[in-house]
Parts: sequence; structure tokens; C-alpha cells
Amino acid sequence: MRRHPPDTLAIIGNGFDLAHGYKTDYRSFAESTESPYLEEFRSYCQREQIATWYLFEENIRRISGRLFLDSMEEGCDFAGNRREVARVTAVFQEIQRLLARYLAREMARIPFCKKRSIQEQLGPGGVAINFNYTPTAEQYLPAVFYVHGSLKEEDILLGYDYREEPCLAQFADMRWSKQIGRESLAFRRFLRQQEGLCPGSPQYNRMIAGLEGYHHWENSGRGLEEEMRSILPGYGTIHRFLTAYRPAPFPGLEFSSVRTIVVLGHGIEGDKVYLRSLMDRCGGIDRIVLFRYDGEPEESYQRKRRFFAPYCDRVDPVFY
Repeated sequence: MRRHPPDTLAIIGNGFDLAHGYKTDYRSFAESTESPYLEEFRSYCQREQIATWYLFEENIRRISGRLFLDSMEEGCDFAGNRREVARVTAVFQEIQRLLARYLAREMARIPFCKKRSIQEQLGPGGVAINFNYTPTAEQYLPAVFYVHGSLKEEDILLGYDYREEPCLAQFADMRWSKQIGRESLAFRRFLRQQEGLCPGSPQYNRMIAGLEGYHHWENSGRGLEEEMRSILPGYGTIHRFLTAYRPAPFPGLEFSSVRTIVVLGHGIEGDKVYLRSLMDRCGGIDRIVLFRYDGEPEESYQRKRRFFAPYCDRVDPVFY
């Protein structure tokens, strides 16, 4: 995405698509998708009733954390534990694929219709930080940054919000961290757009394996010793990417000009750490607009208001 000096920054979540009539919530996805993988996922959750994407992702965090702790127990069948981790990974990866197919069908189900209430808040000088995978935000703003991938890229990610990853955790134990997932997604974009590599090619796969190894050794407590630098596939390319990406994970966005934040359908809970990082970069905010929907519980609205209040004295509710 090219550089923009935006005056308005839209933060877009699942409720944005719901407000336009698309059934993109977790419950609709699960009830409309017949797959043994979803049933297997429920078994890992001890049949807990999962009603939201936030609860789904919280269970990814719990399951991955439990399996790692199990692997550290004395007398653990480590090989068996790693097989279970691999199986859980396969289940979650299949759910990602099922979700992408479901969302593509859902986008084709009804025609898109703009809402005047949204148009009035999003001017031509705005950009969007989009946590959805769908292209609906592009109907309002030409500049959209997809935080977790998109249907257009055929590359989306699910995962849990930041946690302090335990030392000695392997990449397989951490791969569902959104922080790692976003970095990996950015690297895949870098390989396609900057390095000209095709997904699935031997060189592309070699680089992906190298970044996974990098994440593992970075968390090992040993650091990236010289011998690791020499054996990690594509270390030079990985290092060049991370040197540019980590200080500036929002490519092409200039935050100093942002005066208005418009929050459309993001529940905050699942991305608090990322959102704090984003808000900390916006030092000149005059107004924050929180879109609400009819029937929204007051506590849900107040939770979002409390999150944004430290960044601006003016927080205004607007109904879709």
C-alpha cells in the first residue's frame, strides 16, 4: 500500500460486515459448515459452547498452551505430544481454509449496499486498518491495510492475541500467536512482492521454513548463535526483512496526520496489544467515533469506550 497522510483512520472488525448483512460471525460459520474438523476442534475445547471469534481464538491459546506445558512434564511421551500438536495444527489450518471458502460464498450471497451513516464519517482522506478478510471496506476507502490477510490474497490467519511465549517453546507451540502470524504474513507478502517468488516454489518454501526456524531459535533462550545463522535457510533475506518490518509493521501509513479514529465493528478484546501499538503512534487525535448497533449491550460499548478514552477526551457514539 502506497504512503498516505490520512486525516481519518478506520479500524474495522467483524461487526462491520455484519452491519452490511453478511453472516460472518463465528456461530453462523460453524452452523453453516459441515466438517469433521470443526467437531474435532470442539473436542479439544471439552465441548465448550463457542459463540464468538474471540472465544474461538482464546481456545486456540488455551489448547496450544496446554500442549506445551504437557510436553514439559516429567515422563511425558514427547513424541506423542508432538504428534498431537501436529494434529491440532492440521485442524486449525483446515478451519482457516473452510472459513475462506465460507466467506467467499457469503460475499456472493447478497449484493453490497453502502450505509450513509458510514459514508458520513469516512472522508476521501481516510485509510482503513482492516481486521476482516473480506473486501467490503474497499467500497468506502481506496486505502485498506489487511492486518490478518485477505480473500483476495488467498492468505488469511487466525490466532490468539499476544502472550509471553514460554522459553523453549518450539515454533509449533507458538505458531498461532497473532504476533508471529502477522510477521509471517508480512514475510510472505515480502517474498511475493519484493523478491518475486511464487508461493509453492522451492525457493519460497525454503524461505518460509527459514523464518519458522528463526522464530524457534529466537525463543530458545540461546539466541541466534553464529552456527544457527549459517544453517537457517535464507537467513540474509530474513534478516533484511525483519530489520525493515519490526520497527514499522504498518507499511505505507503515516500516523502523525491522523485526527479522527473511526471504529467500526471491532470488539477490541482479541487484538488489544496490536491496537495499543497502533494507537500509541497516533499523537494528534481530536475525536474517536465508536459505531454501535441496535441491541448492543451497554457493557460492550463501555468496554470499548474505556479502551479508547485514554487516547482522546472526545469519544462519540454513532449508530449504523
